[in-house]
Amino acid sequence: MTTHLLAEQRLIVCVGAGGVGKTTTAAALALAAAHAGRRAAVITVDPARRLKDALGLQELSIDPHPVEVGGVSFDALALDAKRTFDDLVRRFAPSRAAAERIYANRIYAEVSNELAGSAEYMAMEKLHELLHTHDYELIVVDTPPSANARDLLAAPNRLANLLASKAVGLLQAPASLLSFGSNALSRATLSTLLKALQRWTGLQLLDDLADFVGAFEGMIDGFRERANEIQGLLRSDHTSFVLVTSTEPSTIAQTIAFHRDLVVDAFPVAGVIANRVFDFPSPEACAAALAAWEEPLRGKLVRNQAELHELTRRDAGSLERLQSETGLRLLAAVPQATEAPASLAALEAFAQELLRDAAS
Repeated sequence: MTTHLLAEQRLIVCVGAGGVGKTTTAAALALAAAHAGRRAAVITVDPARRLKDALGLQELSIDPHPVEVGGVSFDALALDAKRTFDDLVRRFAPSRAAAERIYANRIYAEVSNELAGSAEYMAMEKLHELLHTHDYELIVVDTPPSANARDLLAAPNRLANLLASKAVGLLQAPASLLSFGSNALSRATLSTLLKALQRWTGLQLLDDLADFVGAFEGMIDGFRERANEIQGLLRSDHTSFVLVTSTEPSTIAQTIAFHRDLVVDAFPVAGVIANRVFDFPSPEACAAALAAWEEPLRGKLVRNQAELHELTRRDAGSLERLQSETGLRLLAAVPQATEAPASLAALEAFAQELLRDAAS
């Protein structure tokens, strides 16, 4: 059932709990799309950057890196929030001098690396750039675990709103902060506190803040316009969210809850890809094959087969619960593998499983 995704969509966003194989799934989807004849790329915004390990790469950067496997190729890249932020400033600044002024600001150096939400905003900005300046037919996004993915999806509006807020506006005129004191004593106390902060940090803190916010003043409309474009992109008919899950009961519960959040926010969820699914027949179905073995090995094989079949029944029940409570299609059920897909050969096998489910 992944045919529609691989053949027609421009953006697939893989979301889900941690430890479910989301990174590998994202890479395998890009590889499967390449096998289907599309120019594809996968980008990871997961700080762990596990994608390079699955692809057998020593390094993974914001620049597209071609990966060749199984006679086809796709591009892989990882977010660099600082560099993306710098590029965004360069694009929206009214002049080169204005951009250089921002780069030199000590507050900007912290904001572009550490401000809560800035990395998530830059991930969405990079995604926008890839879709509009490269000739990719499909981009697959590997997101952080679901709790952080919520921040990622909400990020496009946050930075623009922050820069346009009244609180930040006050920083353009630091002296105006003193007017908020209700009397002379409170104003004097606030003034003393601000001066102490400057002495302790060794920085002209308020001057740096005012300079930083003032430099961004003429760029806020550009930030807001881009944020609106990204929000529209995430809800486009050409975008699909895929919930990646394992069959562990606790993970199924998290997946159901996350699906509820996505529906509330009107994100287009295409279905579920379940990883590490047990699919073994019962001992009765294998009786003829098991009978060929002599005791005591045959007894051990029967018991092992019974345990594996019980896990198969558990997994089937988990997926039935997931589909019942979400109404989502099961796009693919990737069987439990004896080896973790941490090599290109294993990634190719994973992609073929996705293509097999698409064909069926």
